[in-house]
Amino acid sequence: MRIDEGIIHLLTASEFQAADIGIKSMRLFLRQRDEVMDAVLLFYSIYGNELSADEFKRIIMNIKMRLFDSGFQYINLLGLILTDFPNDTRQYCTDPGASWIIDLSGRRLIIFENQEPDFFDFRKDIENLLSDEQYDTYIRKSNTLTHTFSDNRSGKNSIKKPGEWFSLFNTIIIFVNILVFIIDFAAGFGGRAVSLKEAGALSWQRIIRNNEYYRLITHMFLHSGLEHLISNMMVLVFVGNSLENTAGRLKYLIIYFGSGIIAGIASISYNMIKADNTMSIGASGAIFGVVGAMIYIIIANKGRIEGISGRRIILFAVVSLYGGIRSAGIDNAAHIGGLLAGIILAMIICRKNKKPINGRRAYEG
Repeated sequence: MRIDEGIIHLLTASEFQAADIGIKSMRLFLRQRDEVMDAVLLFYSIYGNELSADEFKRIIMNIKMRLFDSGFQYINLLGLILTDFPNDTRQYCTDPGASWIIDLSGRRLIIFENQEPDFFDFRKDIENLLSDEQYDTYIRKSNTLTHTFSDNRSGKNSIKKPGEWFSLFNTIIIFVNILVFIIDFAAGFGGRAVSLKEAGALSWQRIIRNNEYYRLITHMFLHSGLEHLISNMMVLVFVGNSLENTAGRLKYLIIYFGSGIIAGIASISYNMIKADNTMSIGASGAIFGVVGAMIYIIIANKGRIEGISGRRIILFAVVSLYGGIRSAGIDNAAHIGGLLAGIILAMIICRKNKKPINGRRAYEG
């Protein structure tokens, strides 16, 4: 049984009944006691970026206002936020009230100091559910959470599920790569070394001696041929999309470009030590960074990342690195540098909060 099903069973046993509120990824349960209404809102914020903090506040306020309009003078509302990324969902707990975070991957209940410490003795019951290994904390954004409601006063009639469509910045990066290749081909470059150097390929001589540091970025958008472009973009479609949806747009951009730049530095450093004037192009260094970041995130979350198999992505990295070592003309320094950069950057900006639980209250403030 999933942990959310256990919570719902706990609520129904306490005479709470389900109510539609017009918002995807949320479930509301109500219990009437004369002029008092008790409410529990389950918010499936698995990736921590489904709503902004302001949108969440408006939804809470709208629920309370609708209950007030229905004639209830006293309203007790508890928000239970189910997530794999508690650091990102902390934004929903800035205002005083009763908003608790259920850290699915850490199997713990997080209650900040500005939040109510208990709600009709539910805290103990929820903690018991989380400590019971028979309850599965791996919750997918499945079809059970995609039904459509009406009368959504927040103005958000539909919340897109991560991975349902192509992610924004990853798609833009793919488009730019394709556009640059078309322009390069149309201009008659055809992959010639001199032309590619002028267009922005990695060259330690140009970067060190001429201070052309822009090449650390431009090389990521140049490809030697159609096969080179297609192979890189196919990997980026799947892995890049998953990373942006999982980590968030800003973190994705930091990992992608940070890994690409570090991969470029690794490449020119290796060639400079060898006194090799070889030029290097391609997005593979940045892509290996994306792969490295996903490997770290999957390991940190014990495999609980939707749409990505930990074994497959690790196998992909190993096979790709091995194939590069066995092949000629492959910039292995960039591949290895990008992979390590992605892992390190993800460890820095995507790390999980590991503060210990203090008794039954897991304060992180």
